[in-house]
Amino acid sequence: MNRPRLPVWLVLFAMLSASPALGRGESPGCEQARSLVTETRRQLAGAEPDHDSIRWALATARRLCPSLGEAWMLAHCNAVVRGDEDEARVFARQARFLGMDPACPRASASPPPPLPAFVRDKFALIVGIGSFQDPRIPPLQFAAKDARDLATVLTDPEVGRFDPDNVTVLTDAEATRAGILNALQDLFVRAGEEDLVLLYFSSHGSPRREEGGLGGVGYLVTHDTSLDDIWLDAIDFGGLSRRAALIRARRRVIFLDTCYSGIALAGEKSLGAEPAGVDFETAALFLSGEGTYVVTSSQGDERSFESETLENSYFTHYLLRALRRPGDAPSLREVFSVLAREVPTAVARDRRAVQNPQILPADGPGDLRIGVAVRHANDGAGPPAGG
Repeated sequence: MNRPRLPVWLVLFAMLSASPALGRGESPGCEQARSLVTETRRQLAGAEPDHDSIRWALATARRLCPSLGEAWMLAHCNAVVRGDEDEARVFARQARFLGMDPACPRASASPPPPLPAFVRDKFALIVGIGSFQDPRIPPLQFAAKDARDLATVLTDPEVGRFDPDNVTVLTDAEATRAGILNALQDLFVRAGEEDLVLLYFSSHGSPRREEGGLGGVGYLVTHDTSLDDIWLDAIDFGGLSRRAALIRARRRVIFLDTCYSGIALAGEKSLGAEPAGVDFETAALFLSGEGTYVVTSSQGDERSFESETLENSYFTHYLLRALRRPGDAPSLREVFSVLAREVPTAVARDRRAVQNPQILPADGPGDLRIGVAVRHANDGAGPPAGG
C-alpha cells in the first residue's frame, strides 16, 4: 500500500528537531543515553512502572554515558523505591559528584500509550553487501544472498506475511551510503506508530576505536566505502541508530550480522585491528523504548562466520529456519532461542570457534512477532502482535 509522501524539507526538519543532541556535539552513546533517560521518566510517571525494567535501562544509560548525571540521579530514585539502600547511596554519591541533586521529582511527562494490540502494516529494509569498490576490503561470499533469502522468507504469505511492496532490498552496488540513508528516509515517511519495521544489515564493520581517525565510533561499511575516508563514506552506527529511532513504528527489530576482525580469513566478516563483534555499547545505541529489539550475530569479542555448506552466514541461516517454524508466527524470543542454541553449536563444530548471538534488551519479553498478520483495529483476523 502506498501512503502520501511528505515534502523533503519537512522530513529534514523533523529529523533535525528530533535530534537536539546533534547540535551539542555529544557522542552517540550520550545521545542514546539521554533518550533512555527520557523514556525512563515517562515510565516513572505511569501508574505501575516496571522498576526492574527501569533499572536495566538506566544501567544501560550509565554504561553508554558515564558522565550523564541525570541517569545516576534517576537510578538513585529507582533504588529508593525498590528498597535497595546500598545501591541508592552509591548512585546518590555519583549523582552529586556530577552536579545533580539526587532528589526524586516525579516526571511531569505523561506515560506513552500502550502498544497497540494489532499491526496495521509491516516494512523491512534489508541490506547485504558482499562486494566493495575498495579492493582492500575483502569480499563476503554470502552477504548479498543472505539479504535476498531473508526477503524471500519475509514476503512468503505463509511465513513473514510482508507485502513485497514494503520490503526494500539493497545488495552490493545498490547498497551505497546514499542508497541506505535514502531507504531509511523512506521508512521514516511511510511507517506509522501502529506498524512494525524490520532492519537487517549484513556487511563488514569497522572497529569502535580512537586511532585511525575513527574517533571511537564504529561504522557499517557500505559498497562505496573507502578505507582512506571511512568516516566520510561509511555509515557510523551512532548516526544509523539515530535515524532508526526516528522511524515512528512502535515495534522495531534490528538484526546486525556484522563483525570486526583484522584477519581477512576466507568466509569471515572481517575488518579492523583486533577481533571484535558488535559490542554492547554499539548495539544499545539502537534501543529506543518499549517494542524495540536489537539482535546481533555475535558478542563483542567474537567473529561472525559464513558457511559454504549452508550458503549463508550461520546467523542468517538459523534466523531463516526459526522464522519458517510451522504453526503460528514465532515470537522474537522464540526466534532468538533458536539462534542462541544452533549458531554456537554449528560454529564450534564446523569452525572450532566461538560465536554467540546476543539480544537487547536481554531481559525484555521479546513477544514481538515478525510474521504476524497485519490487520486494522477492528479486524479480528491474525495472531496477537506481541510487544
